[in-house]
Amino acid sequence: MSLINGKLLQALTGFGKAKAATTDSFIQLPTGEMGVSELMPKYSALTKAQQGFSARSPLATLSLAGTAMTGLVLLNPANSGVDLHVTLTSGNVVVTSATTTGIALAYGTQGLVLPTGTTALTPLSNYVGGGQVPAAKVYSAATLAAAPVAALDLLHNAAAIATTGEDQGFIFDLGGTVVVSAGSYVSFIALGAASAASAVNLGINWLEIVA
Repeated sequence: MSLINGKLLQALTGFGKAKAATTDSFIQLPTGEMGVSELMPKYSALTKAQQGFSARSPLATLSLAGTAMTGLVLLNPANSGVDLHVTLTSGNVVVTSATTTGIALAYGTQGLVLPTGTTALTPLSNYVGGGQVPAAKVYSAATLAAAPVAALDLLHNAAAIATTGEDQGFIFDLGGTVVVSAGSYVSFIALGAASAASAVNLGINWLEIVA
């Protein structure tokens, strides 16, 4: 969502009441929203503002839903001051299983305290070279206050699916429709049974916007 000059916005849309923001590169509409360009990807402006982040958990062992999770957990700490808008999930299975029937995204509540028994992952700013550190915490292992509840199915898996060749895996644009409030988290979970050891690659992208 690249922000555009007010004169260009009026030329493109006929919106004659746009008011200029602090620079010629940005415009603010009377609604308080920022004008965006249809020519740029929808998250470009927020990424440029260093509000977009990603994390990856390579060769993870994905657990069933429970309080002791392994795989990838994205936590919004209490009192972070931001909401996490999940924009994209991705992953694939590199060691298949006859009992793991799928992968889902699950929602959970953590409350005021941080998880215990954690193995932290290092998130990256999607504004490459920007170096902004997110408020969110990301773990490949964590013991949580409450087990997550499956919400979105991401992948069907079966023993018959070969992993010797190219594996397409999954990548879903969630469009920010999943919003993680402070003190809550989302987690990937296995369905049917935990995955084989070091069996899946998992990734997640999110935006941090003032709550």
